[in-house]
Amino acid sequence: MAADAVIGPTIDHLRTYCPPFAGRVAGAADFRLGLQNYNENMALPAAYVVPLDQDAERNANLTGYWQIVHKTIGIVVELDATNDRRGQDPTMTYDVIEAALFSAMLNWEPVPCRTPNMQGYQFAGGRFLDLDRARLFYQWEFLLPWQLTDDDGWHDPTPPVDLVGIELDIYVAPPFAPLPPDDLTPPAAIVMIPTSDQPVSPPPVPTPIDDKESAK
Repeated sequence: MAADAVIGPTIDHLRTYCPPFAGRVAGAADFRLGLQNYNENMALPAAYVVPLDQDAERNANLTGYWQIVHKTIGIVVELDATNDRRGQDPTMTYDVIEAALFSAMLNWEPVPCRTPNMQGYQFAGGRFLDLDRARLFYQWEFLLPWQLTDDDGWHDPTPPVDLVGIELDIYVAPPFAPLPPDDLTPPAAIVMIPTSDQPVSPPPVPTPIDDKESAK
């Protein structure tokens, strides 16, 4: 799960399910390029998905790793203000775009099984960014709970040097009663799992215990 991403799937999702942009959704690099060159990369309105803050809770697993990270992303919407330099004309589409963003984003999980309790995106707020002679920028912000587990951390690619195999003993317990601690009944089956290229001795064949002998 370590390779899971958020920004890419969110861009693809908005391209498909947010009609006001008609597929005109890109990432932070395109947004910065448009600002530097003072020209839009796409017809307007357009949206840019950018990563914002991350706040992490403490690890909640005493014997392993299970941590919730609250990821915040921004959806920067670029609106055409050439017909009205005061910005009144583009702001008339504010409610329409916000409703479309809510419909596409709220409760949606960019990566299944990554969000605790199947909680997808939540609305975190919004803010006015900038207004110039041609464009108005507004940013909607969404919060995503994201869980990290042992699978995301470091894993030694090699087993311990002295570990050449794992033996698994399989018992058949009597109905409705656990085996006593001093029970000498052999396992019903023994499985040996090799963990290296070294030869592993085959498991012993279980030998039934004679009831008469065990009663002595």
